[in-house]
Amino acid sequence: MSFRNRTVALTSLCLATLAATASGETSQRTYVDDAGVTWQETKTVTQQMVPTTEYQTRQEQVYTPQTSTTYQAYQQNYLTPVTEYRWVSRRRGILNPFIQPYWTHQLEPHTRWENRPTTVQVPVTSTQWVAGTRTVSSPVVTYKAVPQETTHKVALNTPASTTLGTQPATAIASRPTTIGGTQMTGDPPRSPTRWVSPTTPGRYR
Repeated sequence: MSFRNRTVALTSLCLATLAATASGETSQRTYVDDAGVTWQETKTVTQQMVPTTEYQTRQEQVYTPQTSTTYQAYQQNYLTPVTEYRWVSRRRGILNPFIQPYWTHQLEPHTRWENRPTTVQVPVTSTQWVAGTRTVSSPVVTYKAVPQETTHKVALNTPASTTLGTQPATAIASRPTTIGGTQMTGDPPRSPTRWVSPTTPGRYR
């Protein structure tokens, strides 16, 4: 596949993935829970493209070497020794004046080399490639659309009892209160009074 074809295929896959992800189904419902709060629930189901790896098997043709050995016959000449025994006569005592010369006869080996042909078996090795098939398992990545649900809830209104039940801590904390209870008539003043100098001269010196 050329670079241009790969680019076109990748672009088509991305556009298909975005279109499948963007398209979805939306449903809404309104219900009141046990606390009396009214909720609007929106559910959106979108299709997400998830990659999945699968293994596919296929048959492919392979060639395997097979070695065979054969023997070929060749004619070859070689020299081989041949030993023969011959009778040899010798006269003894010729140089000894005290004895009468005599003859002796004995067998002695004689070796000669003869050229003889023979057949030699020479091994010859040959290799042949034999075609066959085998099963191959390879991973293939495919994309499948998987639904994904998203839930969004919004509170439409809150009942009065629930509102008051959630406000007492703030109301009490912000409401002013009098410390010490109700002031009695005979009690001394709780705020300081301004000192006034006496008007009668000569009373305090």
